[in-house]
Amino acid sequence: MIRKHALAAFAAIIGTATAASAFQDSWSFGQEWSYSGSTGPDAWSSIAPACGAGMQSPIVISGTEPAVMYRLEPLYNVTSVATHNDGSTVRQNYAPGSILRVGAKVFVLKEFHFHTPAEHQVLDRTFPLEIQFTHQALSGEMAIVSVLVKEGGTNEAAEELLPHLPIETGQGVNLPNVKINARDFMPQEKDYFRYMGSLSHPPCTPGVNWYVLKTPIEFSADQIKLVQGIVGTNNRPVQPRDNRIILDAQSQ
Repeated sequence: MIRKHALAAFAAIIGTATAASAFQDSWSFGQEWSYSGSTGPDAWSSIAPACGAGMQSPIVISGTEPAVMYRLEPLYNVTSVATHNDGSTVRQNYAPGSILRVGAKVFVLKEFHFHTPAEHQVLDRTFPLEIQFTHQALSGEMAIVSVLVKEGGTNEAAEELLPHLPIETGQGVNLPNVKINARDFMPQEKDYFRYMGSLSHPPCTPGVNWYVLKTPIEFSADQIKLVQGIVGTNNRPVQPRDNRIILDAQSQ
């Protein structure tokens, strides 16, 4: 069984280059867009038709169906700080070799990034911050793990990363001697809400597997304020449910 899992992971990793161009397109969309004004979310469908085609993200998590499902296994490596400010968010790019396993499926971690305030809402509860971990399988299938953040104590993992977030659009920061692990930005308990959605920004590519973790993590008020000060307001409004099933997953 270990050998089978290892081979699956290896196949996903060496296949990263095959799917990389499709992933890169999601961040290098050729049209101007933003989170406000004439290029804001109300105008996205005019430049990216998928944004208005339904089955979009984010959504309000409500009316869920209980289900026993595979547990999430984030098998992430330690990596160097490699952040980039693209004008819509700040993301930490991830070196090849880190995977998310969900049953027999293996997804390669590509990056994680920040939204302030959070894009997803759980019933009537909103959050000041959301971290989204973007993954892609060899087939091109995408999976995003969402971690909601509430105000509380100082987050030690964030203390390692936040001072290195680039402030200016187009700026990147690469620090080979400063190490982080994306897993440290997730709660220990990884039960989740599961639904099918899209990228939450242009080109709003559909068919994305969303895993919204039930347990939020904490950032201090100052840490949340720091992220907000850099990325600004960058949350897409919640989208219609479109009769989608939202699963309240209990891990096997």
